[in-house]
Amino acid sequence: MIKDFQERYAKRHELAREWKKEGKRIFGYFCGYAPEELIDAAGIIPVRILGSLDKVTLADSHLQSFICAFGRSCLDQGLKGTYDYLDGIVTSKTCDIMRNMPSIWSRNIEIPFVGYIGAPAKRTKAARECLIADFKVLQSKLEEFIGKSIDDDSINQSIETYNESRKLLKELYEIRGKDNSPLSGSDFYHVVRAGFVTPKKEYNKMLSSLKGELISSKSSRDGKVRFLVSGSTFEDVNILKMIEEVGGSIVADDLCIGSRYFWDLVEPASDPIRSLANRYQMRIACPCKHPSEERMERILEEVKKHRVEGVISIVQKYCDTHLFEYPYMRDVLQKNDIPFLYLETEDRLGEEGQFKTRVQAFIEMLR
Repeated sequence: MIKDFQERYAKRHELAREWKKEGKRIFGYFCGYAPEELIDAAGIIPVRILGSLDKVTLADSHLQSFICAFGRSCLDQGLKGTYDYLDGIVTSKTCDIMRNMPSIWSRNIEIPFVGYIGAPAKRTKAARECLIADFKVLQSKLEEFIGKSIDDDSINQSIETYNESRKLLKELYEIRGKDNSPLSGSDFYHVVRAGFVTPKKEYNKMLSSLKGELISSKSSRDGKVRFLVSGSTFEDVNILKMIEEVGGSIVADDLCIGSRYFWDLVEPASDPIRSLANRYQMRIACPCKHPSEERMERILEEVKKHRVEGVISIVQKYCDTHLFEYPYMRDVLQKNDIPFLYLETEDRLGEEGQFKTRVQAFIEMLR
C-alpha cells in the first residue's frame, strides 16, 4: 500500500498534466500556511511545490548565493518548465525567499495567477484581523479568476474534506508511534508527501484503506532507539531510511512536511473565512512565527508521550528561521536532559551517507 503513495508522488507531474487535459485548473503553493481550502473551494486543485534532488542549473543566476536549496530548487523547476501546467501560484510570508518567490516567479515564468498571504508572525487579535483581510483578498482574486463567487457552503465543504484528511493523518501518526507499529517513519513521510499532490477526497480514500491494513498488522521495534525528527522541508527520504537502517526508529516528528502540516483542525463556525484564519494563525507554529515556546512545549509532550530517547533536527542550510531558533531549541532540550543531534542538509543525492557516521555515533551514545 505504501507503494501507492510513493507512485502518486513520483508521477505527480504526469498526473497533473492529465488533469489539465480534463479541463481542470491547478495551483501550486509553496508553504503550509497557504489556505488550501480556499483554493479547493474555487474548484482548483492545489498541489504543493517541493524541492528536487535534480541539479540546479537555471535558478542560480536569479538568486543570491545564500538562498536555501529548497527555494533554489523550486525556482529552478519553474524555470525548466517542470510546473508548466500550473494556472497559478499562492504563497505566504514565512521567510525572505518565500515572501519574494511570487515576484521572482511571475517575472521569469508565465503564470496567469499569483496570490500572496501576509501571514502575520504574531497571534494577537490585530494579527488575526489582518490575516482575515488577506484571506478575503485572496477569495476575491480567486472569484475574479474563475468568474464566479465562492460561497460559504463551498468553503465549508472544503473545510470538511481537509479536516477529514487531517484526522486520518493524525490517526496514522499515532499508529506510527506504537511499539509494534508496521508503519515506519520513512513510510509515513511518503504517505504525507503524497497528500501534497493528490486531490483530498481521493487522498482520504487512500488513507482510510491504509489505516485498515495497518490496524491488523504488527512489526517489532525491539532494540531500536526511539527518535523524534524535527526540522524544515527536505526532499531526500533516504535520510530517514538511513536513520532506521542504522538502528533508529522514528516514532514522532515536528516537521514542516509532517505533523506541523496536518495537526490542527479548522473549527466549524458560521463564518468559514474567520475559522480558516483562526486555524492558520493558531496551528503548530513554524519557527517563522511566535511564540516559539508553544512549539517547544509540544515537542516535549511528544517526547514524553512516545518515550523518545533522542531528537534529530534536519534543517536546510541557509534556512534563516530554523537556524535562528536552533540555539533556543538546543537549550530547551538540554535543560530537559534530552539528547539532540543537528544535521544540516542541502538536498543533494547521496547526502545521507555523510550523515550516517554521525547518526551511528549518536545511537551508540544512547544505547
